[in-house]
Amino acid sequence: MTKWAVELAEHDIGYQPRTAIKAQALADFLAEGASLSMTEPSSVPEKTRPKESWVLFVDGASSKEGSGAGLLLTSPTGEELTYALRFDFPASNNEAEYEALLTGLRIAHQMGITAIRIRRDSQLVVYQVRGEY
Repeated sequence: MTKWAVELAEHDIGYQPRTAIKAQALADFLAEGASLSMTEPSSVPEKTRPKESWVLFVDGASSKEGSGAGLLLTSPTGEELTYALRFDFPASNNEAEYEALLTGLRIAHQMGITAIRIRRDSQLVVYQVRGEY
């Protein structure tokens, strides 16, 4: 770090590390902007509840080259729809994970899917969506 500071000082360029986004602030922001309503399964009458649900697999990633997400939406009959996304904005790994989930839910909503199970590998996102964090 000192080596870079010395080399950058010759060109009158300063280095400022990027500050981290607190997880709760990010979760609050997403909760406000998502406007997704959560309903308990028991509140839906049994005969109107779909018997089988779609499955959404989501994963987001970030690197110095950019960030993006991968989505796999599987129908109850086994049809698979795959999506690969590249974000036009810089994002941390956690932000990419949240964006992947929100994008998958938006796609499912636009398709009229009423029953969905979500599979993902981010413990932070899973527990925050469940309200455990």
